[in-house]
Amino acid sequence: AGILFNLILFYAIRRFTRKSLGSYKQLLTIFASFDVFLTTLHAIVKPRITSFYASCFTVPFVLMNIHFLYRFWSIRRPELIPLFTRPKFIIFISMFPIAEFVMWFVLCYYVITGEEQEEGKELVSEEYARRYGREQREGWLMMNHWENGVLNVRIFIAMCSYDAIMIISFSIASMLGYYTLYYILRADKFSTQSLNLQFKLFIAVCAQTFVPLVFVYIPYFCVITFPFFHLPIWVFDHGCMFLTACFPAWDAVIIILLMKDYREGLLGMVKKKPPPQLTTIWRT
Repeated sequence: AGILFNLILFYAIRRFTRKSLGSYKQLLTIFASFDVFLTTLHAIVKPRITSFYASCFTVPFVLMNIHFLYRFWSIRRPELIPLFTRPKFIIFISMFPIAEFVMWFVLCYYVITGEEQEEGKELVSEEYARRYGREQREGWLMMNHWENGVLNVRIFIAMCSYDAIMIISFSIASMLGYYTLYYILRADKFSTQSLNLQFKLFIAVCAQTFVPLVFVYIPYFCVITFPFFHLPIWVFDHGCMFLTACFPAWDAVIIILLMKDYREGLLGMVKKKPPPQLTTIWRT
């Protein structure tokens, strides 16, 4: 589903994007491309949490902020929008998702991965193998915050680092979203048609942000943080990977449904055209 919906989105972007959207077309293409990659990666790992896998799924956090920056500039500083087509600026903003990937990978590989035999690890592995199959026993994240009642400093540092990355990313998106809406409501240099388009695109990016928040942010935060405080994580221990797998598909669906040009263009391809009406002309 993730690959299918994103391929449909690819087609809609190429076929139905209006010229007034400019470089926004390339930004949407990047989102769709990375979602196809995430779907493929999920199928390859089958799925298991590895350092590379977990790090790849954090990249949309930064892409989300770049998306909000584009929307903010489009209403507040439209003269800066052409920067998104310049190679040097593209390389510059690409450094941010790469940097987050590297930070998350280093934390997973050097902080979470421990060589010592932690208490209860073997028991948890055996129980998981009993429930879901022996072949899936290895490769799942186990964060033992407390060992024999003593704080595991290594895991505590990892938890704080993960939570800080997620909270900072979401805070930046919230701030940019707030100011984007603020200037949309107070803009007086744009036509009514242009403001309506800006508001619809703002709604689309907010909905697109809601998808990783529900399918990635919240599950990651719960499974990483709640055990430290001895809080139940409800269904997220079983549902985390399922929700993560759903994220790329829903990301594409949200864009298709909320972008009017894409929605109507695709519907127009499947709707049957009404037969032409014949008109009889009488000559007298």
